[in-house]
Amino acid sequence: MKSFEKWETEELILTFGIKPKNVMQKMQIWLEANFSCNETEQIIIDDLRNRLLYFVDYWNEQDLKSFFILPIINMIDFSKLTKYRTFMEHTFAANLKDINGNEVNLRGRVEMVVATGEQRPRIPFFFLNEYKAQLKAITDPKGQLLVAMLAAQTKNNGINLPIYGMYNIGQNFFFLILEGDEYAISKQFDATDKQDLEKIISMLKFVKNHIENFINQLK
Repeated sequence: MKSFEKWETEELILTFGIKPKNVMQKMQIWLEANFSCNETEQIIIDDLRNRLLYFVDYWNEQDLKSFFILPIINMIDFSKLTKYRTFMEHTFAANLKDINGNEVNLRGRVEMVVATGEQRPRIPFFFLNEYKAQLKAITDPKGQLLVAMLAAQTKNNGINLPIYGMYNIGQNFFFLILEGDEYAISKQFDATDKQDLEKIISMLKFVKNHIENFINQLK
């Protein structure tokens, strides 16, 4: 069994045959999301951006998560009682077939996943992983996020859903989509930049809207 943190992007491509795409329609739609903030939300994100500008060079990973990322997640509120919620520090395990048909055991802990379920994740929609401090980004956070998303596909019980993800390196945020064996990654968004931070918020709101639409179809 190989834990998530030991996987790198190229190794995932060679082992499982996943394919990076420069152009993916669902990523383009996500990037074009235009969800605005109300006045209260704007006050919150302006305060968070100023806090990040001042502290980003000093914060460790836990600081960055606690004082910047989680306040944004809480503001958007990825939850609906009995329908879906945010799970923190949850362990995923899966058995996948490599390109030669051999079984590969995967296991690891993810920082955050939004999924159906009350006690444990059932159908995963969105992952936020690897809160890397700027000066300590020496591993492959994209690979670690991708392997978690690959493992999550096995929990969707044949439902053909794209899985969304986000990771950061300090103030820089990146978005990923995994659909089948293809994935795409966004450009870098700098959360200290007002326009970039508003785009980050808009893309997160798009994910919530996507989840709500899916949940409504289950009724």
